[in-house]
Amino acid sequence: MKQIPLNKKNSKMQVIVRKNPVEKIYRLSIGLVMLLLLSMLLLSCADKNKEVTESALQLNTEVSKKIKENNSAAQNYEIVPNDKVCMVNDRFMGVTQIPIEANGTTYYGCCENCVEKLQKNLGDVRFGVNPLNDSKVDKASAIIVQDKNSGSVFYFISKEDAQTFINKNKA
Repeated sequence: MKQIPLNKKNSKMQVIVRKNPVEKIYRLSIGLVMLLLLSMLLLSCADKNKEVTESALQLNTEVSKKIKENNSAAQNYEIVPNDKVCMVNDRFMGVTQIPIEANGTTYYGCCENCVEKLQKNLGDVRFGVNPLNDSKVDKASAIIVQDKNSGSVFYFISKEDAQTFINKNKA
């Protein structure tokens, strides 16, 4: 910085600041270097975060697959309404079946052939077998579980038996 007298009459001095161009370049260079270092630091952290995020995402995907696998077994079996099961063919039909009265009890069938078989109990068709203990179950009062893969059904005396069967077949 230099002090230069502007007017001899005026004894006051005015200060003119002349910045050195080399100093300007130096400060600009320092700023650029700092910016470059900061950018490198942020990018290196971003790569680490990306790796951690990818690892977490992969772990999350694996856990989701295992949960889906476990749930799919449970979802393969479900309790279904009796009136949507053909009790002659032992199949879940998905729509309400023909109600068939036999000895004061209502059974369900899908066609006219089923009516005769259920009314006359041909081949002991009114009864199923509980797969947990091989006991005889009246289909009209049974809790019915559908195997979604095959459409076939299983008959149980109680809801507890049906749930035990579903839980047992999860694994």
